[in-house]
Amino acid sequence: MAYEFLTQATLKKLATGDAWQRQVNDEDIIDVSLNAGQLIIYQPEIEESFIPFSQKLMAYCEQLKLKFPFIEFAQPQEFHSTLLTIFNQQNEQFKLQRPVLLAWCHEIAKIFNQIKSIKILFKNVILTSNGSLILTGISEELTRFRQEIYQQIPIDNTLHKNIIHITLGRLSENTSSAEMKKLYDELEQNRSSLIHNAINTPIVIRHPKFVVSKGSLSTEVQMGLTMEFNQLWPFRCY
Repeated sequence: MAYEFLTQATLKKLATGDAWQRQVNDEDIIDVSLNAGQLIIYQPEIEESFIPFSQKLMAYCEQLKLKFPFIEFAQPQEFHSTLLTIFNQQNEQFKLQRPVLLAWCHEIAKIFNQIKSIKILFKNVILTSNGSLILTGISEELTRFRQEIYQQIPIDNTLHKNIIHITLGRLSENTSSAEMKKLYDELEQNRSSLIHNAINTPIVIRHPKFVVSKGSLSTEVQMGLTMEFNQLWPFRCY
């Protein structure tokens, strides 16, 4: 498994028997990312392939929702995969660096426009040690794209990404280790199910979008700023 280290960290935490703490959202943080999907943002273009895919993700999450109410699942229109995290700091820093960030995003848009698409194969749902349910993916094209961006644009090293994933849900309340083990076991049992096989699928990304959101968990999209950043896309020929 490509993400075996994530599973090992989760098993190590479960072995302690300690309660799991809910994830806390720092609302003073502003995040700027390049995302795939996120149908709630319909400009500049909808990622058509994400419409049926989001419905399959919703069906998968629905089967877990009743059994595990301590997980807060994302809404279908919110499902997304972060291709790049460009900025993640306090709001005051965002205000200062906004012109630079706009310039960076313009360059990122031009680089993506040269490759035109990125294919990602999504494979396994994993429980992480911080209480997130993620659908992991693999993509040599995305890895190359990230490397090119990191070479050309001085994005903070701490924001450089190796993991490819979609967050399906997060731990929303403090929960016992025993309950988390039940969730872990359920995910393992589901791997061979038809509903899990339905989300093991390649997705071609042609219309990523810049997303400006509030909070360390990127929970509240700032629509005005998001639209401003997405005006940076050059004309796309498809």
